[in-house]
Amino acid sequence: MPQNSSGKVPVVVMSHGSDGITEGMREVWAKPLLAAGYAVFMVDSFTPRNSAMIAGTGAQLTWNTTVNISDAIYALKLLTTHPRIDASRIFHLGWSRGGNAVTGAMWPNYRFPITQSESIKWAGSIPVYPGCNLRYKNPTLKITSPVLYLLAEKDDMTPAQPCVEEVQLLAAEGNPVQYKVYPGTYHVFDRINQAYKSNREGTYARCAVDVVMPSHASDMNWGPAFNRATKTILSTPAESDAAVKECAGTFWVTIASDSKAREQAVKDTLEFLDKVSRTAAQDPELTTDSAEIDKRAREILQKLNFK
Repeated sequence: MPQNSSGKVPVVVMSHGSDGITEGMREVWAKPLLAAGYAVFMVDSFTPRNSAMIAGTGAQLTWNTTVNISDAIYALKLLTTHPRIDASRIFHLGWSRGGNAVTGAMWPNYRFPITQSESIKWAGSIPVYPGCNLRYKNPTLKITSPVLYLLAEKDDMTPAQPCVEEVQLLAAEGNPVQYKVYPGTYHVFDRINQAYKSNREGTYARCAVDVVMPSHASDMNWGPAFNRATKTILSTPAESDAAVKECAGTFWVTIASDSKAREQAVKDTLEFLDKVSRTAAQDPELTTDSAEIDKRAREILQKLNFK
Protein backbone atom coordinates (compact mmCIF):
# COMPACT_ATOMS: atom_id res chain seq x y z
CA MET A 1 0.00 0.00 0.00
CA PRO A 2 1.22 3.57 -0.61
CA GLN A 3 2.41 5.34 2.52
CA ASN A 4 0.31 8.04 4.15
CA SER A 5 -2.72 7.07 2.07
CA SER A 6 -6.25 7.62 3.30
CA GLY A 7 -9.51 6.37 1.94
CA LYS A 8 -9.66 4.00 -1.01
CA VAL A 9 -6.70 3.95 -3.38
CA PRO A 10 -6.13 2.70 -6.94
CA VAL A 11 -4.10 -0.47 -7.44
CA VAL A 12 -1.89 -1.94 -10.16
CA VAL A 13 -1.94 -5.72 -10.58
CA MET A 14 1.42 -6.94 -11.91
CA SER A 15 1.80 -10.05 -14.10
CA HIS A 16 5.41 -11.21 -14.31
CA GLY A 17 7.27 -12.50 -17.35
CA SER A 18 9.24 -15.70 -17.88
CA ASP A 19 11.72 -14.82 -15.12
CA GLY A 20 9.02 -14.71 -12.46
CA ILE A 21 8.81 -11.87 -9.96
CA THR A 22 12.01 -9.86 -10.24
CA GLU A 23 13.78 -7.10 -8.36
CA GLY A 24 13.17 -4.87 -11.38
CA MET A 25 9.41 -5.19 -10.85
CA ARG A 26 9.94 -3.81 -7.36
CA GLU A 27 12.65 -1.23 -7.99
CA VAL A 28 11.81 0.05 -11.47
CA TRP A 29 8.02 -0.15 -11.33
CA ALA A 30 6.56 -0.67 -7.87
CA LYS A 31 8.48 2.13 -6.15
CA PRO A 32 7.32 4.95 -8.45
CA LEU A 33 3.79 3.55 -8.47
CA LEU A 34 3.68 3.54 -4.66
CA ALA A 35 5.14 7.05 -4.59
CA ALA A 36 2.36 8.17 -6.95
CA GLY A 37 -0.31 6.81 -4.62
CA TYR A 38 -1.03 3.44 -6.25
CA ALA A 39 -1.13 0.19 -4.34
CA VAL A 40 0.72 -2.72 -5.99
CA PHE A 41 -0.43 -6.35 -6.14
CA MET A 42 2.12 -8.80 -7.60
CA VAL A 43 0.74 -12.08 -8.90
CA ASP A 44 3.14 -15.05 -8.66
CA SER A 45 2.05 -17.66 -11.20
CA PHE A 46 5.22 -19.77 -10.88
CA THR A 47 5.99 -20.57 -7.25
CA PRO A 48 2.65 -22.29 -6.45
CA ARG A 49 3.20 -24.40 -9.56
CA ASN A 50 6.76 -25.35 -8.55
CA SER A 51 8.41 -23.28 -11.26
CA ALA A 52 10.94 -20.55 -10.46
CA MET A 53 11.22 -19.37 -14.06
CA ILE A 54 10.82 -20.63 -17.61
CA ALA A 55 13.15 -18.24 -19.44
CA GLY A 56 15.95 -20.07 -21.22
CA THR A 57 14.23 -23.45 -20.81
CA GLY A 58 12.19 -25.74 -23.01
CA ALA A 59 9.13 -24.75 -21.01
CA GLN A 60 9.06 -21.42 -22.86
CA LEU A 61 7.14 -23.11 -25.69
CA THR A 62 5.03 -25.44 -23.54
CA TRP A 63 3.99 -23.22 -20.62
CA ASN A 64 0.27 -22.44 -20.80
CA THR A 65 -0.16 -18.68 -20.41
CA THR A 66 -3.83 -19.25 -19.61
CA VAL A 67 -2.76 -19.75 -15.99
CA ASN A 68 -1.17 -16.27 -15.91
CA ILE A 69 -4.36 -14.80 -17.36
CA SER A 70 -6.67 -16.54 -14.89
CA ASP A 71 -4.41 -15.70 -11.92
CA ALA A 72 -4.59 -12.01 -12.83
CA ILE A 73 -8.38 -12.12 -13.18
CA TYR A 74 -8.70 -13.79 -9.78
CA ALA A 75 -6.59 -10.93 -8.40
CA LEU A 76 -8.99 -8.46 -10.03
CA LYS A 77 -11.97 -10.23 -8.49
CA LEU A 78 -10.40 -10.30 -5.03
CA LEU A 79 -9.30 -6.67 -5.10
CA THR A 80 -12.80 -5.43 -5.90
CA THR A 81 -13.69 -6.62 -2.38
CA HIS A 82 -10.70 -5.06 -0.58
CA PRO A 83 -11.80 -2.35 1.88
CA ARG A 84 -8.84 -0.10 1.01
CA ILE A 85 -9.01 -0.46 -2.79
CA ASP A 86 -11.05 1.68 -5.18
CA ALA A 87 -12.74 -1.01 -7.29
CA SER A 88 -13.21 1.44 -10.17
CA ARG A 89 -9.43 1.92 -10.48
CA ILE A 90 -7.84 -1.52 -10.72
CA PHE A 91 -5.18 -1.60 -13.44
CA HIS A 92 -3.21 -4.43 -15.05
CA LEU A 93 0.48 -4.23 -15.95
CA GLY A 94 2.58 -7.08 -17.34
CA TRP A 95 5.82 -7.79 -19.16
CA SER A 96 6.50 -10.20 -22.05
CA ARG A 97 4.56 -13.36 -21.12
CA GLY A 98 2.92 -11.23 -18.45
CA GLY A 99 2.12 -8.78 -21.24
CA ASN A 100 0.20 -11.59 -22.90
CA ALA A 101 -1.64 -12.15 -19.62
CA VAL A 102 -2.65 -8.49 -19.96
CA THR A 103 -3.77 -8.79 -23.60
CA GLY A 104 -5.80 -11.87 -22.69
CA ALA A 105 -7.38 -10.53 -19.52
CA MET A 106 -8.41 -7.29 -21.25
CA TRP A 107 -11.16 -9.19 -23.10
CA PRO A 108 -14.53 -9.60 -21.31
CA ASN A 109 -15.03 -13.18 -22.49
CA TYR A 110 -11.80 -14.19 -20.70
CA ARG A 111 -12.86 -12.49 -17.47
CA PHE A 112 -16.50 -13.53 -17.18
CA PRO A 113 -16.01 -17.25 -16.32
CA ILE A 114 -14.12 -16.10 -13.20
CA THR A 115 -15.80 -12.83 -12.27
CA GLN A 116 -19.35 -13.86 -13.26
CA SER A 117 -19.98 -10.14 -13.59
CA GLU A 118 -19.68 -7.64 -16.42
CA SER A 119 -19.11 -4.85 -13.89
CA ILE A 120 -15.88 -6.34 -12.53
CA LYS A 121 -13.34 -5.05 -15.02
CA TRP A 122 -9.98 -3.33 -15.35
CA ALA A 123 -9.80 0.44 -15.31
CA GLY A 124 -6.94 0.16 -17.81
CA SER A 125 -4.24 -2.22 -19.03
CA ILE A 126 -0.56 -1.83 -19.94
CA PRO A 127 1.11 -4.74 -21.77
CA VAL A 128 4.89 -4.21 -22.00
CA TYR A 129 6.55 -5.94 -25.01
CA PRO A 130 3.87 -8.67 -25.28
CA GLY A 131 3.90 -11.25 -28.05
CA CYS A 132 1.48 -10.41 -30.87
CA ASN A 133 2.43 -12.97 -33.52
CA LEU A 134 -0.38 -15.24 -32.34
CA ARG A 135 -3.48 -13.08 -32.20
CA TYR A 136 -7.01 -13.70 -30.95
CA LYS A 137 -9.73 -11.48 -32.30
CA ASN A 138 -13.44 -11.08 -32.79
CA PRO A 139 -14.81 -7.85 -34.30
CA THR A 140 -18.09 -8.29 -32.40
CA LEU A 141 -16.30 -8.10 -29.03
CA LYS A 142 -15.16 -4.84 -27.50
CA ILE A 143 -12.40 -4.14 -24.97
CA THR A 144 -14.05 -2.40 -22.04
CA SER A 145 -11.26 -0.07 -20.85
CA PRO A 146 -8.20 1.78 -22.24
CA VAL A 147 -5.07 -0.17 -23.17
CA LEU A 148 -1.55 1.16 -23.73
CA TYR A 149 0.98 -1.15 -25.44
CA LEU A 150 4.64 -0.34 -24.67
CA LEU A 151 6.91 -1.83 -27.33
CA ALA A 152 10.61 -2.21 -28.10
CA GLU A 153 11.54 -1.26 -31.68
CA LYS A 154 14.28 -3.89 -32.18
CA ASP A 155 12.64 -6.66 -30.13
CA ASP A 156 13.26 -10.02 -31.81
CA MET A 157 11.72 -12.08 -28.99
CA THR A 158 8.27 -10.47 -29.13
CA PRO A 159 8.50 -8.18 -32.19
CA ALA A 160 6.89 -4.76 -32.09
CA GLN A 161 5.46 -4.66 -35.60
CA PRO A 162 2.77 -7.33 -35.13
CA CYS A 163 1.66 -5.47 -31.99
CA VAL A 164 1.46 -2.19 -33.89
CA GLU A 165 -0.69 -3.94 -36.49
CA GLU A 166 -2.83 -5.47 -33.73
CA VAL A 167 -3.44 -2.09 -32.10
CA GLN A 168 -4.30 -0.50 -35.43
CA LEU A 169 -6.79 -3.27 -36.21
CA LEU A 170 -8.37 -3.12 -32.76
CA ALA A 171 -8.60 0.68 -32.88
CA ALA A 172 -10.26 0.52 -36.31
CA GLU A 173 -12.89 -1.77 -34.74
CA GLY A 174 -13.64 0.84 -32.08
CA ASN A 175 -11.49 -0.39 -29.20
CA PRO A 176 -9.75 2.10 -26.83
CA VAL A 177 -6.18 1.01 -27.59
CA GLN A 178 -2.95 2.88 -28.28
CA TYR A 179 0.77 2.12 -28.38
CA LYS A 180 4.24 3.57 -27.95
CA VAL A 181 7.41 2.21 -29.54
CA TYR A 182 10.74 3.07 -27.91
CA PRO A 183 13.39 3.59 -30.63
CA GLY A 184 16.47 1.39 -30.70
CA THR A 185 15.37 -0.80 -27.79
CA TYR A 186 15.39 -4.57 -27.31
CA HIS A 187 13.44 -7.07 -25.22
CA VAL A 188 13.55 -6.36 -21.44
CA PHE A 189 14.80 -2.81 -22.07
CA ASP A 190 13.47 -1.84 -18.62
CA ARG A 191 15.87 -4.14 -16.76
CA ILE A 192 18.60 -2.57 -14.66
CA ASN A 193 22.18 -3.19 -15.86
CA GLN A 194 21.28 -5.82 -18.46
CA ALA A 195 24.28 -5.98 -20.79
CA TYR A 196 23.65 -6.32 -24.53
CA LYS A 197 23.77 -10.03 -25.30
CA SER A 198 22.13 -12.85 -27.25
CA ASN A 199 20.23 -15.74 -25.68
CA ARG A 200 18.59 -18.81 -27.14
CA GLU A 201 14.91 -18.66 -26.26
CA GLY A 202 11.75 -20.41 -27.27
CA THR A 203 9.69 -17.87 -29.18
CA TYR A 204 6.74 -17.48 -31.52
CA ALA A 205 8.40 -14.52 -33.26
CA ARG A 206 8.25 -16.21 -36.67
CA CYS A 207 4.56 -17.06 -36.41
CA ALA A 208 1.68 -15.14 -37.97
CA VAL A 209 -1.57 -16.79 -36.95
CA ASP A 210 -4.93 -15.17 -36.15
CA VAL A 211 -7.66 -17.11 -34.35
CA VAL A 212 -11.28 -15.99 -34.09
CA MET A 213 -12.36 -16.27 -30.46
CA PRO A 214 -16.01 -16.73 -29.44
CA SER A 215 -18.09 -13.78 -28.31
CA HIS A 216 -19.33 -15.52 -25.18
CA ALA A 217 -17.49 -17.49 -22.51
CA SER A 218 -19.97 -20.37 -22.83
CA ASP A 219 -19.20 -20.79 -26.53
CA MET A 220 -16.40 -23.31 -27.04
CA ASN A 221 -16.35 -22.93 -30.83
CA TRP A 222 -13.01 -21.17 -31.38
CA GLY A 223 -11.87 -20.51 -34.91
CA PRO A 224 -11.39 -20.57 -37.73
CA ALA A 225 -7.76 -19.45 -37.78
CA PHE A 226 -5.80 -17.74 -40.52
CA ASN A 227 -2.10 -18.10 -41.26
CA ARG A 228 -1.02 -14.61 -42.32
CA ALA A 229 2.33 -15.88 -43.60
CA THR A 230 0.92 -18.47 -46.00
CA LYS A 231 -2.48 -16.77 -46.57
CA THR A 232 -4.33 -19.97 -45.71
CA ILE A 233 -7.42 -20.65 -43.60
CA LEU A 234 -6.94 -23.13 -40.77
CA SER A 235 -10.37 -24.66 -40.36
CA THR A 236 -9.78 -27.01 -37.43
CA PRO A 237 -7.94 -26.80 -34.09
CA ALA A 238 -5.56 -29.50 -35.34
CA GLU A 239 -4.61 -27.41 -38.38
CA SER A 240 -4.09 -24.35 -36.20
CA ASP A 241 -1.95 -26.25 -33.69
CA ALA A 242 0.15 -27.73 -36.51
CA ALA A 243 0.77 -24.28 -38.00
CA VAL A 244 1.90 -22.88 -34.65
CA LYS A 245 4.14 -25.86 -33.98
CA GLU A 246 5.77 -25.39 -37.37
CA CYS A 247 6.59 -21.70 -36.89
CA ALA A 248 7.57 -21.76 -33.20
CA GLY A 249 11.10 -22.64 -32.16
CA THR A 250 14.21 -21.83 -30.17
CA PHE A 251 16.10 -18.96 -31.77
CA TRP A 252 18.76 -16.42 -30.87
CA VAL A 253 17.25 -13.25 -29.44
CA THR A 254 18.80 -10.04 -28.16
CA ILE A 255 18.27 -8.49 -24.73
CA ALA A 256 19.62 -5.20 -23.41
CA SER A 257 18.85 -2.44 -20.92
CA ASP A 258 18.06 1.07 -22.06
CA SER A 259 17.94 3.51 -19.16
CA LYS A 260 16.39 6.34 -21.17
CA ALA A 261 13.57 4.14 -22.50
CA ARG A 262 13.09 2.58 -19.06
CA GLU A 263 12.53 5.98 -17.45
CA GLN A 264 10.25 7.08 -20.27
CA ALA A 265 8.18 3.88 -20.06
CA VAL A 266 7.58 4.41 -16.35
CA LYS A 267 6.69 8.04 -17.01
CA ASP A 268 4.31 7.09 -19.84
CA THR A 269 2.68 4.49 -17.59
CA LEU A 270 2.15 6.95 -14.75
CA GLU A 271 0.66 9.50 -17.16
CA PHE A 272 -1.68 6.87 -18.60
CA LEU A 273 -2.77 5.73 -15.14
CA ASP A 274 -3.31 9.29 -13.96
CA LYS A 275 -5.42 10.18 -16.99
CA VAL A 276 -7.58 7.07 -16.72
CA SER A 277 -7.85 7.43 -12.93
CA ARG A 278 -9.21 10.94 -13.24
CA THR A 279 -11.78 9.76 -15.78
CA ALA A 280 -12.81 6.81 -13.58
CA ALA A 281 -13.19 9.06 -10.54
CA GLN A 282 -15.67 11.20 -12.49
CA ASP A 283 -17.74 8.29 -13.79
CA PRO A 284 -20.41 7.19 -11.29
CA GLU A 285 -21.05 3.99 -13.22
CA LEU A 286 -17.58 2.73 -12.32
CA THR A 287 -18.06 3.21 -8.58
CA THR A 288 -18.69 -0.03 -6.68
CA ASP A 289 -18.23 1.33 -3.15
CA SER A 290 -20.88 -0.21 -0.91
CA ALA A 291 -21.40 -1.68 2.54
CA GLU A 292 -21.92 -5.12 0.98
CA ILE A 293 -18.55 -5.04 -0.79
CA ASP A 294 -16.83 -3.95 2.44
CA LYS A 295 -18.53 -6.79 4.29
CA ARG A 296 -17.37 -9.35 1.69
CA ALA A 297 -13.90 -7.84 1.82
CA ARG A 298 -13.59 -8.33 5.55
CA GLU A 299 -14.76 -11.94 5.25
CA ILE A 300 -12.33 -12.82 2.46
CA LEU A 301 -9.35 -11.08 3.97
CA GLN A 302 -10.04 -12.65 7.36
CA LYS A 303 -9.98 -16.10 5.76
CA LEU A 304 -6.64 -15.24 4.16
CA ASN A 305 -5.28 -14.01 7.50
CA PHE A 306 -4.66 -10.53 6.04
CA LYS A 307 -4.70 -7.55 8.38
